[in-house]
Amino acid sequence: MKMPSNVTVNSAICGFKHKINGQIEGKTIITDIETDCSKVAKIAHMEIPKKQTLDIKENYVMDQAQNVCCTTCIVPAGVLHVCKMELGMLSKTLAKQSERVSIEFDDD
Repeated sequence: MKMPSNVTVNSAICGFKHKINGQIEGKTIITDIETDCSKVAKIAHMEIPKKQTLDIKENYVMDQAQNVCCTTCIVPAGVLHVCKMELGMLSKTLAKQSERVSIEFDDD
């Protein structure tokens, strides 16, 4: 049996750390998020249609996060990374070697 994909999203700017795991089941990707954020908790369990993870505009995760998460929340991106790993569109090995994706705030 294939192991689920797991990521940790460190939302340091708002003080929350979220653990996201996901596993493909048939035509959906089941994701669960461990979080202390009350907003993210509203999307803590999703059953995401595989075909609705490919675009930004017609995207199940972004639709669920809209009007729930803060506009700058990076958790939806973390969920989409889990989906890409489950779909084989992002190598788990490469992702683990890279360790993280970051946004850096510059003084300029």
